[in-house]
Amino acid sequence: MAPGRKDNVRAVIFDIGGVVVGSPFLAISAYERSNGLPANYINVALSKLGDHGAFQQYERGEISHDDFIDRWTGELNDTAANNAAYRAYLERRSLDVHMVLPSKTSINGSVLFRRMMDVARQPNAPVVELIRWLRRRGYRVAALTNNFSGDATDDMRGALFDGLFDHFVESTKVGLRKPDPRFYLHACNLLEVRPAEAVFLDDIGKNLRAAERLGMAAVQVEIGREAEAVEAVKRIIRARGAPARL
Repeated sequence: MAPGRKDNVRAVIFDIGGVVVGSPFLAISAYERSNGLPANYINVALSKLGDHGAFQQYERGEISHDDFIDRWTGELNDTAANNAAYRAYLERRSLDVHMVLPSKTSINGSVLFRRMMDVARQPNAPVVELIRWLRRRGYRVAALTNNFSGDATDDMRGALFDGLFDHFVESTKVGLRKPDPRFYLHACNLLEVRPAEAVFLDDIGKNLRAAERLGMAAVQVEIGREAEAVEAVKRIIRARGAPARL
């Protein structure tokens, strides 16, 4: 390889929720609005415990669905902890730290989760077509998803996912989740490529940054801007002299 030239692209790796199918964040935002909660309040509550939260443990297959719903509901309604985390979130983004936050919440974890999975049953047509475009040209394609046992991805396999990916890499089956670098490397090993030979698509910044640290090209998929992400992938492929037919 010539000095300064990046590796040819041999594989493209896709997140599922918010990339190949609709974003669960749409359901979260709608739930926040309908229950009078500040924007991103639930997202902050979801992530405040890091890898030790019920949501994250469920994605690694460490707890049952019923245990997850019970624990998650409790975490979502821990207003003292959630308000403190939300005020820190406001400070980091130079937002209104004097905002009045709820003294009590009644977030129904079961209802919220069901609505999130309903959104995740809707395919993102431009991204699905990109996958088919890549496969017609001989690229290796994998899904790399933080998912749950028995969630919407299971329901959709026959209708959408069958034959779409060379490998479908799931957090619940591997016991790892993004942004753990071992999870990305596991996918690369299955595809028989080095990270520098892969493009990675996700809708979450920290997942993309983890991929970039491994040497992958990263493309963010934003809600309503899926076509732009598709074109970004094609530009990367063309710029790096991909060996497949374009």
